[in-house]
Amino acid sequence: MHTLQAVRSLSRHLKQHVIVASVMLSMMHGLTADAQGITVKTADYPTLGNPTSAIETADGRNVFVSVTNVAAPNFTGPDAVADSRKDVVSGIQVFRVQKHRLTPSGFIRTGSAGANGLVLLRGGKTLVVGVGDEGVAFLDVQEVVSGKAVPYLVSQGEKAGTFDIVATPDGRYIFAANEYGILDGQRGNVGVIATGIDEQGRVLNPKTVRQIPVGNVVPSVAISSDGQRVYVATELVPSNPTVSIAGGSNPLLTKSDCVQRKGTPARGNGFISVIDVQLATDESPARDAVVARVAAGCSPVRLTESADASSLFVMARGDNAVLQYIAAVLVTDPEHAFQRTIPSGGDAPVGLRLFDHDRLLAVANSNRFGDTPGKLTIFKVSDSPALLKILPAGLFPRNISDADTNGGLFLTNYSSRSVTQISVTERR
Repeated sequence: MHTLQAVRSLSRHLKQHVIVASVMLSMMHGLTADAQGITVKTADYPTLGNPTSAIETADGRNVFVSVTNVAAPNFTGPDAVADSRKDVVSGIQVFRVQKHRLTPSGFIRTGSAGANGLVLLRGGKTLVVGVGDEGVAFLDVQEVVSGKAVPYLVSQGEKAGTFDIVATPDGRYIFAANEYGILDGQRGNVGVIATGIDEQGRVLNPKTVRQIPVGNVVPSVAISSDGQRVYVATELVPSNPTVSIAGGSNPLLTKSDCVQRKGTPARGNGFISVIDVQLATDESPARDAVVARVAAGCSPVRLTESADASSLFVMARGDNAVLQYIAAVLVTDPEHAFQRTIPSGGDAPVGLRLFDHDRLLAVANSNRFGDTPGKLTIFKVSDSPALLKILPAGLFPRNISDADTNGGLFLTNYSSRSVTQISVTERR
């Protein structure tokens, strides 16, 4: 019996390696055969500081960009201490959209060392920002535009390092990735904040209702289109895990030789968690709100679910790859949820975004450990993913977001201090 199981396991892993190889071959073909299938136009705009995220207002008239180190040099120290500095100016830079171009129009200080993930609540009247060790900031959108906004801060604990955030579709809850917040012996957690949003879409008294331990170093969260699941990216499995993590026998997912920067020690893999939103927001949950945990290669740092909820895409920065999982199977059969690996087409990929009705996938290859400009790659998502375009980017291209008014994208170039507006046209 054990021999038969071993043979089946080896066969499955060999099949997955074959899938990876076929994807690489199709990418090579796609770059030559399909590169003319899309037209890409870009425009770069300087920012006051290091930009992390960009988001467009509901009316399409303004773009908010979270910026750090305003009027100060780039920070060269470790990420873990970046948000503990006291002399840093961070906040929201406002751009006005005029004829599809961006014009700088203002800046709102958040009173924190970091300004990171952004989300607009239902109705588009409240902007929420992950602000590092200060936790989560809530700002009135109209007051941000007019330059009068005063942030309302909700703490996520000492040295939380709050980075990414998402909101439920009804705007009632925020889930915050507290990258370094210590909880239950783990250096990373997800905070759950009740917004108290009213019928007009305004927030008056948000408060943290719970925090959920999810391993070590938690940079990112994503929410399903139906708002029922929150996906969490965790860069490292704790040294003494108290819970089981699926995928332990798959060498594409579970590793001990993950190296970020040359010359640094090898370390283990990370994993993704699936949080049940109803359980996480229930005052007296009957069971653990984390309903699945699956290994996810070297340093998973971003994730996104397709609109039809069929696939979850995870950026494995240390593997230079996008991992694709069958979303529904993550909970029902996590050992077999992994589908395939898509090479990112560059080094140290971070940001990713599905767009054009999920037919295309954009990847920000940051090359952040190489200290030279990164690049943006665009793929056609299909049974055999094809690399359509490789575009130059700035230093440390970090996040990609939607530019809803023109169907394009925004790319933040963190170390180059610029945001790139991208328009993509696919010829069919």
